[in-house]
Amino acid sequence: MSTTTTLATPAGVFVLEPTVLPDGPVLVATDTGTESDGALPLAASIASRANAILVALSVVEPAAVPIYGVDGMVVSMAPPEEALDTRLAAVREQLTRVLHGVHGTQVLVKLGEPARTVAETAASVQARLVIVGRGRHHGLDRMLGGEPVLRMLQLGDAPILAVAPTLTSPPRRVVIATDFSPFSLYAAQVALSVAAPDAHVWLLHVAPAFDTSVPYLQERAAQYREQADAGFRQMRDILAQGRVQFESVVLTGTATDALLAFAEEQRADLIASATHGYGFIRRMILGSVAASLIRHASCSVLVVPGSARTIATTRARSAPDSRIRAADTTGMDAELAAFTSVNAGRRCSVEVDDAELGAQMLGHELVLVGGTFDRHSGIVSLMFGASAARGLHMTHNIAGVTHMDVQSNAGGVDQVLRLQHSGGQTLVTLT
Repeated sequence: MSTTTTLATPAGVFVLEPTVLPDGPVLVATDTGTESDGALPLAASIASRANAILVALSVVEPAAVPIYGVDGMVVSMAPPEEALDTRLAAVREQLTRVLHGVHGTQVLVKLGEPARTVAETAASVQARLVIVGRGRHHGLDRMLGGEPVLRMLQLGDAPILAVAPTLTSPPRRVVIATDFSPFSLYAAQVALSVAAPDAHVWLLHVAPAFDTSVPYLQERAAQYREQADAGFRQMRDILAQGRVQFESVVLTGTATDALLAFAEEQRADLIASATHGYGFIRRMILGSVAASLIRHASCSVLVVPGSARTIATTRARSAPDSRIRAADTTGMDAELAAFTSVNAGRRCSVEVDDAELGAQMLGHELVLVGGTFDRHSGIVSLMFGASAARGLHMTHNIAGVTHMDVQSNAGGVDQVLRLQHSGGQTLVTLT
């Protein structure tokens, strides 16, 4: 049996947690033209650093003409086997010319609509990253109908690195857009996995232009800046590695214009962003922002779908070396206290699985405040910050709990709290 109440509580501090980057090959798409030449050395370098397989994929579109009077029907004009063999030879020649050989590279040549085939192949091989050359009015861009990268992002879940012809080695000047959400943190993690070890990284947030003409609005602007500073500190602490240098930047204005102008001013090699995300300040990186970066940036662009983080989290949970900590009623209070101290402030979803009523979702994107166990009453109380009402929290009381376990991923980050009770279980899935 469980009950839920809502009470007033001070606003908590949002806590970011890193996500373990998934294993998997680096997939580089090529049309064998000069536009895709530049992507191959960078793809080989990234795969080598990650100790990952490099997969070179080329997609052949069926040569076809419409039969008029029959809507949507086409007839092939060339034998597919011949076209595939010709393209395979061209890919191998390109790899030999650009990378001085094909050793260690898996070559795939497929027949189909290019953007869809790239997205589907990335999913089937569980690619950690897809790399494509950026063409404007020729090469890959023309082959895919003008919006190749955006279409791949619409159809797939893997991060996509669209490489400018001038970038043939890991980028050293990197601008990472952030709204301080878990999605933008994950995009930053992916960006650092492709950046040079001594990269200069700007963490850039585009804030609203506050009117500071009255004291109340001045106070709001100051609070906003304090939150942003706290977000930057968390991100730098999580992302710090090697000789990477970080700078934090807050700009105002339209997100796309500010990002593009700043990257141009700093002569950036790479702009990285998530396609969407919800932070403690506001939603900033939208699909339209990512689309504008792909279309207008003068440098390479890395776009990381929010779903890529979800997939990475799921893979980490199912990793063979994931760990489970368990406790019965004798140790549940201490285990819940330890769980709270590590995970308070993280966002989560809450699901109750009841043998009679089935699965019921209590909420998504709730901020975990903590959990306690009362030995006298035998009740576990879970408290969450309400996502829609500032200053409120939700307490969910669960009676008859007999067992709990916490599953953490290979990196030691807690992922799922499971409470077993009479008639079913309650699952708290951390994001």
